[in-house]
Amino acid sequence: MPLMTKMRDNMPAILIGLVVAFVIMIIFEWGMDFGGMRGAQQNVLGKVNDREITYQEFSDILRNVTEMQRQQFGGEIDEQFMGFIREQVWDNLVNELLLEEEIRRRGIRVTDDEIVDWVFGDNPPEFLRQQFTDEEGNFDRAAYDMALSDPRNRAQVMQLEEMLRQQRKQERLQSLLMSSIRVTEGEIRQHFKEQNVRMDVQYVTLDPNRIVSPEEAAVTDEEIQRYYNANPHKFKSPPQRNLAYVTFPFVPSAGDTNDAVREIEYYQQRLEEGDDFLELVENYSHTPFADAFFKPGELSPEKERVVFGNEPGDMIGPVIDDDGAHLIKIIDTRAGREEFIRAQHILLRFDEESDSAEVWQKADELLEQLQDGADFAEFAREYSADPGSGQLGGDLGWFGRGRMVPPFEQSAFGARVGEIVGPVESQFGLHIIKVNDRTNREVKFATIHQPIEVSPFTRNEIFDAASDFSYVANQRDFYEEADYFGIEIQETGFFSENGVIPGVGQSESVMRFAFNNRRGRISDVLEVSNGYGVFKIVNVQREGVKPLDEVRSQIRADLEREKRREKAHERAQEMYNQLQGRSLADITEIDPALEIRTASDIGINSNVPGVGRDAKFIGAAFGINPGEISKPVEGSRNIYLIEVTRRTEFDEERYAEQYDNIKDELLETKRQQFFMQWLEGLREEATIVDNRYMFYR
Repeated sequence: MPLMTKMRDNMPAILIGLVVAFVIMIIFEWGMDFGGMRGAQQNVLGKVNDREITYQEFSDILRNVTEMQRQQFGGEIDEQFMGFIREQVWDNLVNELLLEEEIRRRGIRVTDDEIVDWVFGDNPPEFLRQQFTDEEGNFDRAAYDMALSDPRNRAQVMQLEEMLRQQRKQERLQSLLMSSIRVTEGEIRQHFKEQNVRMDVQYVTLDPNRIVSPEEAAVTDEEIQRYYNANPHKFKSPPQRNLAYVTFPFVPSAGDTNDAVREIEYYQQRLEEGDDFLELVENYSHTPFADAFFKPGELSPEKERVVFGNEPGDMIGPVIDDDGAHLIKIIDTRAGREEFIRAQHILLRFDEESDSAEVWQKADELLEQLQDGADFAEFAREYSADPGSGQLGGDLGWFGRGRMVPPFEQSAFGARVGEIVGPVESQFGLHIIKVNDRTNREVKFATIHQPIEVSPFTRNEIFDAASDFSYVANQRDFYEEADYFGIEIQETGFFSENGVIPGVGQSESVMRFAFNNRRGRISDVLEVSNGYGVFKIVNVQREGVKPLDEVRSQIRADLEREKRREKAHERAQEMYNQLQGRSLADITEIDPALEIRTASDIGINSNVPGVGRDAKFIGAAFGINPGEISKPVEGSRNIYLIEVTRRTEFDEERYAEQYDNIKDELLETKRQQFFMQWLEGLREEATIVDNRYMFYR
């Protein structure tokens, strides 16, 4: 499992138990100061009600959490995931501070004697017990007592006591919060029924879009106006921002490339001293040895130039490719079944402004000059209309049959190596083609691969360049400075606070800057995906109500949809009334166009054919008796009439066996839901100031 995935799956979060030992340990073992006095002279990174959080406090916690992750999972943490860790630490810290404040407000206390009795008593905390188990997994009481009584562990024991005190306080807060939560007999019985009872049903679907005519669903302008006037809350326009920005991407420097090349040269030296090539590949290459033969067209152009131009045993390098530096050794070659050619071409297009005869004449002139010895690559760069290959001197690399359009392929594969042919007409225009090589060769090779990575030094240089731009843009003019430095300015367009920033993606720091500052403000350097950015707030759109003309079509569609559902429901109700004392199968006498469908062995989570997992459909089916027809059921898309034709009996004996487990499961679920809602309420009522964007780029 990749490092990032493992870390994300194991990132701590506060759940129903109120006690997250990981976070509590961070706070008490690594020095979070709930009194708020230490560090009062330091910069304030955030605030939870009256409790300030200093940059030093937060960074200490973050550093230790990061180190714990590295120790647990190994490897380094990239910048993107570092941002995720910061978010988790911040959220957990805010929650802990709110819980601590609530504990103080309610006057919850835990005495020293209680903690001592818990630690030294017969039933010590579970996470401590787990640290003192013998080979058979049994609690080693003697080792536990010895560790606690060792004077050298006194400081750790005192920290442990404080951590456990906080845990006990939160447990008492939990008891107070959860004391009123109950699970009724009816809820337990219904849950068992939903999980264990199965049934067969037949049903009829009434699609509002089919059974209601456009005339019946027509909406007038007056109705649209009334709906708009009565529901302004539905058409709120959230605050939006529009940013101009420049980016400074993380691009390896020449020094980074040289570092990778020196690494390759080091391995060349090792080989000269007698090391085995494949052993070096296995131990040091970032690309494992692929024990396979490659055809032309399956590798990058840089690799193909050396791989297909050398013989078994040849060693070539350093080779610089898009993915890094390589030292390549040809292992073996063989003749394949397919033929490949390598060619260049020059493309002249027909367009509305040019006369086709002139294009043909130009092609003939170029062909004559090329056949007389003119430089093909130079002509391709000057005349070719193919943007992909033109700047590469017309080079198309290796290709086999079926890759090119038929006229081009026929001419290319019919030419000799070194021959220039054309003009060849295709749907793209006129081609002049030079065949440079032809082969059916397949090659097996190994590579010692060293990626060219952006070094910390280069990253700092990029940050310094972005900082310089931010400074001068603030002193002078954002647009003029970007033009002076030759940096492209991009614009996000309008976006809301809870959305994605167009062109940038998700970035908490950019979002906070955009919505916490005034129009015209230029940001400090902010980290974005694979680089740094400097942003300017171009436009600020405040919260308001969208004009009617902007939402008219939306309202019309909504009202038409509602009218269709109302009409469909009325017809379903008429059919239901006519079916009283009869079977659902008789509905075809009322409307022969309706189709009766069946579904067998349905449970609470079943996917009903033609319906899907529709909770309203399933709920209605569970709510009626066999042989009974439901009242019209408004599902997520359609209206239904349902009849249960068979249902399994309620197993009282099995219900009694599962009763306690179901009760515990439902109670735990209720507690989790209640706590998360309660905690979210605390956060909504609290004054939370988040200034992290000022400290983390």
